[in-house]
Amino acid sequence: MTVINIHVIQIQKLRRITDAIYASIWIDAPFWVGILIVIGLIFSLVSLKGLPQSIGGLFFGLFMLSMGLWMFLYSTVIKIKHRHVILRLAQVDRNDKVLDVGTGRGLLAIAAAQMGCKVTAIDRWSQWDISGNSREAFRKNAEIEQVADIELIDGDACELPFAAESFDAVVSNFVIHNIKSPEDREQAVREMWRVLRPNGRLVISDIQRISEYIEILAPLASQIETKRIFYTFPFSQIVVAHKK
Repeated sequence: MTVINIHVIQIQKLRRITDAIYASIWIDAPFWVGILIVIGLIFSLVSLKGLPQSIGGLFFGLFMLSMGLWMFLYSTVIKIKHRHVILRLAQVDRNDKVLDVGTGRGLLAIAAAQMGCKVTAIDRWSQWDISGNSREAFRKNAEIEQVADIELIDGDACELPFAAESFDAVVSNFVIHNIKSPEDREQAVREMWRVLRPNGRLVISDIQRISEYIEILAPLASQIETKRIFYTFPFSQIVVAHKK
């Protein structure tokens, strides 16, 4: 292999990486990201320029600013790593049928399709939770990451429009906590479990309500594992439930 060919291959790999990062650039909870950054900047600048200067105000401003920037960094870069952690815990293989609940702009669904899985993705497309959230944005990201064969469904996690035991793996990332009532959250978890095949895995990654999910799944699952994640914002946990 010539030096030129090696450089071409390296450039192609770099292009795929940058395309994947570009495809991931949507902001989770954009309102709160903006609020944290603005408050952080205001307190920091006022503390530095104001009279009298306030060390407490400066520390508070820098803290808020760092939280906003960390949340932005997770939304744009870190989640690329996180999606592979989730799919690895789901133990998905080529030709497995995978359901991504609350797919958003396709973070998990696209990665699973790249692994050769038969993917179905469902969402209600809330832009409050993810900026620019839409079917069109999903399709654009899938095109960037060179994935075409994903079944995309408009639907509610509480009423999944699938027959029982339809999927080898069901995954969800930072979704279920957005459901307001405990009854509806329980219904969503039970629906995800209903459509999971025997010997399959349900993997829920979330920032809160983890104990709720475990309480619901404990009587149903043959095994439940949890994993704490410290690189997401906020810190999160992953619940892995094995179906008998």
